[in-house]
Amino acid sequence: MSSTHSERMHRLLYDIKLHKIILLLLAFLLYANTLGHQFVLDDGIVITENKFVKNGISGIPDLISKDSFYGFFKKQGKEKLVAGGRYRPMSLILFACVYQLFGAEPAIFHFLSILLYGILGIAFYLLLQKLFSPKLQNLSTPFALFAALLFIAHPVHTECVANIKGADEICALLFSLLAFYFSLWYADTKKHIYLLIASVCFLSGLLSKENAIAYLAFIPVAIYVLYSNDKSSTFRISASLVASTLIFLFMRAEVLGFNPFTGLSNELMNNPFVKISNGVSQPMNFFEKAGIISYTLFEYLRLLIFPHPLTHDYYPKQIPVLGLISVKSLLAILLYGSMILFAVIKIRKNPVISVSIICYLFPLFLVSNILFPIGTNMGERFLFMPSVGFCIIIAFLLANYIRTNLNNAVYVMGILCVLYSIKTILRNPAWHDNLTLFTTDVKTSNNSAKIHNGIAGMMLEKVPELKDSAEIRKITSKARVELEKALAIHPLYTEAQLQMGNIHYFEKNYEEAIKRYNIVLKNLPEDEDAFKNLQMALRERGRQIGMQTGNIALAKDYLKQSLGMNPKDAEAMMLMGIAEGSSGNYPEAAGNFYKVLESEPKNAQAYFNLGITFRNSGQMTRADSMFQEAARLDPKIYEKNGVPGK
Repeated sequence: MSSTHSERMHRLLYDIKLHKIILLLLAFLLYANTLGHQFVLDDGIVITENKFVKNGISGIPDLISKDSFYGFFKKQGKEKLVAGGRYRPMSLILFACVYQLFGAEPAIFHFLSILLYGILGIAFYLLLQKLFSPKLQNLSTPFALFAALLFIAHPVHTECVANIKGADEICALLFSLLAFYFSLWYADTKKHIYLLIASVCFLSGLLSKENAIAYLAFIPVAIYVLYSNDKSSTFRISASLVASTLIFLFMRAEVLGFNPFTGLSNELMNNPFVKISNGVSQPMNFFEKAGIISYTLFEYLRLLIFPHPLTHDYYPKQIPVLGLISVKSLLAILLYGSMILFAVIKIRKNPVISVSIICYLFPLFLVSNILFPIGTNMGERFLFMPSVGFCIIIAFLLANYIRTNLNNAVYVMGILCVLYSIKTILRNPAWHDNLTLFTTDVKTSNNSAKIHNGIAGMMLEKVPELKDSAEIRKITSKARVELEKALAIHPLYTEAQLQMGNIHYFEKNYEEAIKRYNIVLKNLPEDEDAFKNLQMALRERGRQIGMQTGNIALAKDYLKQSLGMNPKDAEAMMLMGIAEGSSGNYPEAAGNFYKVLESEPKNAQAYFNLGITFRNSGQMTRADSMFQEAARLDPKIYEKNGVPGK
């Protein structure tokens, strides 16, 4: 190997300034194709439909003092439909500041996401270089570069970077690593300013997302095993992190209450450990639950090593219920048991590998459904923090390979990064918008009820704007196929039943729509959408019966039910007035039309109908007065009512 080549290779592996530039540029290179993307999935909850974020800087006090979902649901209590609630104000505050300056411009938010990711890569690099210098000495710099490159390139991170909402994961890890980094500086210098900075950073990580709490235990363990065996320093570091944790828990309890993990849903979409038996939801037994957990743990390892195929949706029943007898479940138990045993027994002889395993297991444990149910089977975003441990192990093996064969180690690292980078770039376009994401990922998650329901929802969004019944039926027929798949997977899926009711409503099959909405309300009495839609379906069924069959008595029954649900519905009152007038009940008819005018004083049709009512009851003077007022408010009122020439 020539001296020139050696110098270049040395600079490539040891130039810290160059490494920072490379890491930042790599983040932008890999995710540049997301800058033209729209808001996707939960971006509405945290940005475009969150009233506090949209208030900009003035909304920050509300973001700090309320559940993170409150600004989206806009109703007390409804944000806690997700068990335990969510208290993650840090990323929302960041979004509010960006919204204040740029409004709902997705390109700016995507740029922010990439920038945060690049900064995270640099922080990861600097931490590893410092943390492992006592053990790896001159190899700590190339080791840190390898690990950070692998982390930036890993395709499993696309969900957290391409999806803007993933900034909570990025910030949680970024602040946790910064807390770790400044804890090392305290261990070196004993200057309390570093301890204070570490505490503030850790609190910021916890306020970004709760899973940062994994670093409460990991930081002291890693420092003591890898960096400094000064028990006094480690104790002070631990105490400062505990203080930050207590502050966070107090803030969270003040907002969400002191029982954050109560109220777990019995609905399969919010609790994957229930099963449907004889039309009733009931808890899975131990072996069924353990089988799902072990299966997902195996899948997490597989995705880190071979990240294909990727999907955003692992909702029921995408993960099969196989019990503990499946190959993947048994392998997972064997692999994870071996990892735990190795980490404990070999922590002195092989501290780097042991600490890396701990770095993987601690945060994964929190989202594994072992400690408490998290509301879903698994998610690629849950690998974001645990993947740090995986990257450290791979980089450590390659860094040691440098001792014997520098070129080969660099080539292997290069091949890995190129392969992962290609997969990342190719995965990103799926996150362009909801419809693209759903239709792409349904090929992988075909057994998920949620994704079929999501595709149907995207299709049906266009229907209210359409007038052509043929075009409406073309869309509803396609959406029906997706909803039938969703309901075949999960027969008690209330959201799918709601959308099936909407299909019947759009097709004017109001009787069937009423049945579907009643199914939803039977299982979920507080569902506001089903209640509202049922009220409108009853009203339209009453109108339909009156116009098509002339059965006024039956039409009135439906209209009474509709008005019983919403006494202020002007359209239902109008129809009831028409029904009463058709039955010769003129005082009741007039009373309904006057109720319409109480809420809509300039409703020309109500005045016109009053004119007809008074005319039919022989009150011609009052009738003429009402007709004149109707014509004044709407000169075309006669034409609209099929009375030309007036």
